[in-house]
Amino acid sequence: MNSFDSIENVADNIKYFLDSKSRKINLAILYAFNATGKTRISTILNETNLNECLCYNAFVEDYFTWDNENCVFLIDTNSWLANFINEQGIENDVIDNFSYLVNSKLEPSFNLSEGQIVFKIASGDDDSAEGIKISRGEESLFRWSIFYTVLSTALDVIKDDFDDRFTSLFNDLKYIIIDDPISSIDDSKIITMALQLVDKINNDVDLKHQNASILITTHHALFYNVLYNSFRRNNKKFNFKSYILLKNDKNYELKTKDGDSPFAYHLTIISEIKNAIESDNIKKYHFNLFRTLLEKTANFLGYQNWADCINYEKRFEFVRIINLYSHGKLSDLEYAELTYEDKDNFKSIFNQFLDEFKWFKEGEV
Repeated sequence: MNSFDSIENVADNIKYFLDSKSRKINLAILYAFNATGKTRISTILNETNLNECLCYNAFVEDYFTWDNENCVFLIDTNSWLANFINEQGIENDVIDNFSYLVNSKLEPSFNLSEGQIVFKIASGDDDSAEGIKISRGEESLFRWSIFYTVLSTALDVIKDDFDDRFTSLFNDLKYIIIDDPISSIDDSKIITMALQLVDKINNDVDLKHQNASILITTHHALFYNVLYNSFRRNNKKFNFKSYILLKNDKNYELKTKDGDSPFAYHLTIISEIKNAIESDNIKKYHFNLFRTLLEKTANFLGYQNWADCINYEKRFEFVRIINLYSHGKLSDLEYAELTYEDKDNFKSIFNQFLDEFKWFKEGEV
């Protein structure tokens, strides 16, 4: 485990690996909780132009907005992404990739001159329903389908010798960075996305011409596990490293994961919450992490409700607070200070929870 005093130093450490000389492709995956610094890492590595770094992160997602009044998905016409779609004519490939992920008749229609995408239910006749309001998960899948299509195009281009390429856009490509493309997506589609990405990288990354290093970061344990278990086996093509990033009050801890054991998400949650309690740095997102831990415990033990795992005199009040903090909007809640009473209750209930449920083996955390 390495300890760093800033997220910039963490990024430099990962960049050192990505820049290392190897006959294989440098490929790293990183797991970290939200608000730990994943997006900042991708931003630091992306402080260049498209020719050197092909990056998916929250800033790419910001190119898109939903227009409720007209029921259209808007894309920033000045963005490199809109320009790439328009110049390369990849709309049909985006539609195919989106259809594969959503597994429904929902179909986008592009009007890039106006920066608009309209969704319809394709019925195969003149009665197709247009102007469909799509879900947050479908928005995420659509944004990812666009980037995935750009990634596919890039990998196809750099398979060829320089003189044979139909575009010089990716001649200097140095990094492929993918930061958490799975917002609001259900687990079954997350698995599909992960396996699709694994197949694309495994099959289309070319050792002869491909020199770009790859970094994929996520806060989702399932997504991380699929990537880890898939990439670590391909040791002939990849120089592979997997990280787990934790943050305490003053430092960042960057651990490497090795071996065959599955990533134990609940152990990482416990470690994160313990660090927050010990450093007196409990935040509202720790309530959300605790709720996740309670849900997993309830499922494991067959309880009907995660609240049944709380045996505390102020149980109902604490459940109300967890619900409030885990479902409230960040703009309304994240920047308001916790009360001393909330912190004390959190500490007491969490410690009581660890004492009561003995299936967490001593020494695991």
